[in-house]
Amino acid sequence: MMYVPAVFLPTRLEEIGITAPLLVAVYGVTLGAVTASAAGLAYARLRARFSHAAILRCAASCWLVAYLVYGTVSQPVVLLLAPALVGVGNSLAMPALTVLIADRAPEHLRGRATSLQGTAMFTGQFVSPLLAGPLIAATSHTVGFLAASGVAAAVLAAVLLTRVAAEPPAPAEAGRSSAAPDREDEG
Repeated sequence: MMYVPAVFLPTRLEEIGITAPLLVAVYGVTLGAVTASAAGLAYARLRARFSHAAILRCAASCWLVAYLVYGTVSQPVVLLLAPALVGVGNSLAMPALTVLIADRAPEHLRGRATSLQGTAMFTGQFVSPLLAGPLIAATSHTVGFLAASGVAAAVLAAVLLTRVAAEPPAPAEAGRSSAAPDREDEG
């Protein structure tokens, strides 16, 4: 889902008349990186107020709206919302997922669990253009981005329907930092 813009956004932008390399960079990389950095700087404060589940719901919602915008908006100024939301979603999801996985995995499996998370992420990055490419070639960029929004909707549904334990398992308590405990369904 996250590599669909990286690969297909330049040609989508060309469809709506944005071809200047600087503007393509702003839409494709720069704005998302800036908003991700800003949200990352605020992450500790957000985490002190909200549960991991609430943060993941927010991230998935950002992705869903972003891909809907990528697929349906042709107005260049409004389209700027999409990379900004992707950046915020990414910067919220990555630390929340990593901490959840590390906290919930048994101590002897933590390394394996976090490695599998990385493997899944990089596998998805590799596979997504291979899946989206033929879809976009056979239909349109709109359909490709709307398909990515469907993946984001599935992620959001999974986060809404999955219960995150209020506290990590007891054996993980000794290895935890002094970060705020996870609060179920808060926020």
